[in-house]
Amino acid sequence: MLDFIKNKINLSILIFYFIFAFSSLIFILLAEYNNNHTPTLFLKQFIFYIIGLVIIYLLQKIPINYIEKFSLAFYLFSLILLVGIFLVSTNLAPVVNGARSWYNFRIFTLQPSEFAKIATVGMISLLIKEKNFKENSDPIKLLKILLIVALPFVLILKENDLGNGLFFIFLFLGLVFLVSTHKKTLFNIYSVVLAGLAIIILAALYFPKLLSLVGIKSYQLNRILSWLNPEAYKLDYSYQITQVLNEIKLGGLTGTFVKNKNYIDEQFNDFIFSIVAKNFGFIGAFFFLILFFIFILRLFNIVKKCEQGNYSYYFILLSICSFCFSFFTNIFSTLSIIPVIGISMPFISYGGSSLIANSILLGIIIKINATIHEEYLEDEYYYESYDNSHDDSYNEEPQERPYSRSKRKNNNNRYYNDYSNE
Repeated sequence: MLDFIKNKINLSILIFYFIFAFSSLIFILLAEYNNNHTPTLFLKQFIFYIIGLVIIYLLQKIPINYIEKFSLAFYLFSLILLVGIFLVSTNLAPVVNGARSWYNFRIFTLQPSEFAKIATVGMISLLIKEKNFKENSDPIKLLKILLIVALPFVLILKENDLGNGLFFIFLFLGLVFLVSTHKKTLFNIYSVVLAGLAIIILAALYFPKLLSLVGIKSYQLNRILSWLNPEAYKLDYSYQITQVLNEIKLGGLTGTFVKNKNYIDEQFNDFIFSIVAKNFGFIGAFFFLILFFIFILRLFNIVKKCEQGNYSYYFILLSICSFCFSFFTNIFSTLSIIPVIGISMPFISYGGSSLIANSILLGIIIKINATIHEEYLEDEYYYESYDNSHDDSYNEEPQERPYSRSKRKNNNNRYYNDYSNE
């Protein structure tokens, strides 16, 4: 493993994992300190990071084409885990905070929705890279994508886990932009979504009983109302977010390490950004955001090296969507820009399932990057070997090179040897 970490190609991405790990452990420790807790979660998160690093290392042993082939199996397995929540006893899948979305195996807990998200990323990547998919019309493309996205979405909503369920809506809207070939399709779908959001907000303000008829639960309605009018609910539904915002204000420009005036539940998870803003101030929060942007730009640089339209290309793009959705949803909820949804920040918030799931995504991305680099070196080697094996002193017509670096194999960026039949 040490050689894997020391490899410059791998370290160029792993460095972010280590920085995130250090940051996460510091923030969780501060969250426990601020709320007068014994630092037990800090130690658990450290163990999760070790497990995540081992998983990243093991993924390097699996070729990308194998990962691609097993995308369907992993997707189906994730659906089985989601369905299993409703089939097992409440001892194995208890109700926590009104949601039944965890397996409790005593030694550890498992949240299948986190793994369903990455399984859906892999499954969608497998679907949209196919040539016959690209030849379909926009409605057919979107129907196929909608089917894959809707299955885990419905099951997760059934678990009463709206936060993770919203990821699938975000993913679908991103895919609409990615695969649609007509601007009219984009305009129609996004218009419907914006109109739907406007109707929900207006109904919450003036006709709240109507929302219950379409499946919105009372606590979800109260979250919307307390977000729209926090002063009216500051003693109950918006009490927690009010305390969070007050603590953030204490941080000022440079931050403060005084303990919280009031206990903030889930500050180590849903409100982890408040720790950054309070303890390190506006300056610390700004540099933390810059770090994440650099991380995303690094991933986009890998996308540029992928063959456009293959599995690796789409997998990294959709992984970026996953990271960005969780990251900004967590921050926007903490700052009350949007209602509190309950999404953990990737690599930062406390939680084994989220960290392991995101480590799997990152591990596959590292494998893709290493594979591209290996193939580039292989390409250069063949070019040099070909050039050295030919004597340029002959005044003959140049023949077509037997190896063309412009020809790439379908899914794994492997290059074809382009032999001439003449």
